[in-house]
Amino acid sequence: MIRDVEGFLREHYPFSTLPGEALGALSSHIIVRYYPKNEVIFEEGSRPLDYLYVIRKGSVTLLVDGREIDFLHEGDVFGYPSLISGNPPTSTAKTVQDTILYLIPKEVFLKLIEKYEEFELFFARSLAKKLSNTVSLIKGPLKDTGSLERFLTLKVKDIKVREVPFLMGTATVFEAARLMRERNLSCVFVVNKETGIVTERDIIKRVVAQGRDPRTTPLAEIATYPVVSVDEDSFIYEAILEMASKNIRRIGVSRGGKLVGVLEDKDIIAHESKNLLVLIKEIEKAKTAEDLRYIYSLVTDLVVDLFLEGIRVSYIGRLISEISDKIMARAVFLTIREIGMEPPVPFSIMVLGSEGRREQTLKTDQDNALIFDDTYPMLDVDVEAYFSRFGGAYSDLILSVGFPPCPGNVMVRNPEWRKGLVSWKETVSSWFAKPDPENTLRLGIFFDFRNAFGSSDLVEDLRDHIFRLVDRNDLFVAYMLLDAIRVKPPIGFMKRIVLETRGDHRGEFDIKKGGIFPVTQGIRALALRSKIPKTSTLDRIETLIGSGDLPHDLGEDLKEAYTFLQTVRLKSQIEKIREGKDPDNYVNPGRIGKLERDLLRDALRVVAEFQAFIERKYTGFLPR
Repeated sequence: MIRDVEGFLREHYPFSTLPGEALGALSSHIIVRYYPKNEVIFEEGSRPLDYLYVIRKGSVTLLVDGREIDFLHEGDVFGYPSLISGNPPTSTAKTVQDTILYLIPKEVFLKLIEKYEEFELFFARSLAKKLSNTVSLIKGPLKDTGSLERFLTLKVKDIKVREVPFLMGTATVFEAARLMRERNLSCVFVVNKETGIVTERDIIKRVVAQGRDPRTTPLAEIATYPVVSVDEDSFIYEAILEMASKNIRRIGVSRGGKLVGVLEDKDIIAHESKNLLVLIKEIEKAKTAEDLRYIYSLVTDLVVDLFLEGIRVSYIGRLISEISDKIMARAVFLTIREIGMEPPVPFSIMVLGSEGRREQTLKTDQDNALIFDDTYPMLDVDVEAYFSRFGGAYSDLILSVGFPPCPGNVMVRNPEWRKGLVSWKETVSSWFAKPDPENTLRLGIFFDFRNAFGSSDLVEDLRDHIFRLVDRNDLFVAYMLLDAIRVKPPIGFMKRIVLETRGDHRGEFDIKKGGIFPVTQGIRALALRSKIPKTSTLDRIETLIGSGDLPHDLGEDLKEAYTFLQTVRLKSQIEKIREGKDPDNYVNPGRIGKLERDLLRDALRVVAEFQAFIERKYTGFLPR
């Protein structure tokens, strides 16, 4: 019987992450229980649970106020939010058919999540809610304590933040460990030249595992710098996005610029928030392209509802990018499995354009590229042939998932956008050597690049090469800036917005072409000129203001104008989706209120002022 249990768990995530001896020990503690069809396993609001439930055979539905919020089947687990938080269950679990469950005692479960990091991460980042029901929860609010609507307005300070002591960097690891044990803490802050953090796992990995003496090892030597933090007035979803992007389980919390404590993912789960980290769990569990396609198909609904909840467009863009990054990362693993061979050298999947800037909306081309290390000595494997095969399979997979194809074929299946590091450097150098419209366009597409999966060292090496080229290629940057002023905002006589007069878009104007592109292209070129590694347009503007390369008042107005233009575009796209139309970049000013139209005209005038600034300072000498 134990062998049957162990074999079953070994085939299902996250139990498959446990070492053999842990699986064997776990199997000996499991209770097997049979539940007939329509039997209630536990009820919403009943006493805190004593077991983690694993479905061996059959299916279970989770209900809140009689509404189904999740449907679980073989291999799924449930009941763990109550185990982690110690609170009563917030849902009712009921069998849909005759069901066999494995019951794992609470104390065994808690020991496992304490000892095994990946096992813990699965539960710390999950709320046992299928992604499809995350979307339905947004659309149909439940009671206040459980609705995603409430979660999206929840602030960090609304959750009890753990106070964390500050220790000097000269204090020893032993002193920190003793204090953490006495106060039941998982970390301490370390005051050195800058403030860092030391966690329990840092002590295990950087001291115990390396055989160092905790009584003589100073904290400064094992701390992580700096502390990733958010302000206590930030929304919880902002903290979660930061935690997901940095792949961390806790984040510092500041008040008035000073650290006051930490927020852990366990704290969020204990608060029973239906959080966005469930997206990450579902993507990481995907076993096929079909699994990823289903998840990706729900993104549009999620974005629409987040927008209607009043979430800022900049955070929606980050959310879309975070989901896309995770899907692409999972697609890499599925592609490697399909090929049946691991990559012979380090590589990176780079995302470009709006995805690189983390500014995607609902109508965005999918631009990506691949870079691999071609500086290795001679290998038995034909590296270029491998990545040619990989690029084709990967591109086919993400297209099958639902990512839109790039009209310009800027995808890793195209050898022009799939090269080794040395080849990429040669290619970029050739672009700079000839500042014609084709090459300025190519670099414009490329320069928003960032690493989405793989070796960030390769990506940053290439970025450093580009910055070195900038020093002797002012003319190239000037021509990039010229691209930003070629198309003027559609403001005509009496400051009216000029609209299309015929065709499918009669009465509309292209907000991307006449408003958004001049900003992204102009700021991109100025960021290149100033060697700014950031890719977000708003972050680049902020940096340019700080360096004096962009006048303060113009820069602040430009940030507001750009955000408003992106908001209007997304709102228009959502309205078209609701009408059964494909989203595009055309906006009908007649369908928005007078105040919004006035703000739209103001935003376009700011874009015109920005173009005038570029022309005065950088491009006036260029032939047209």
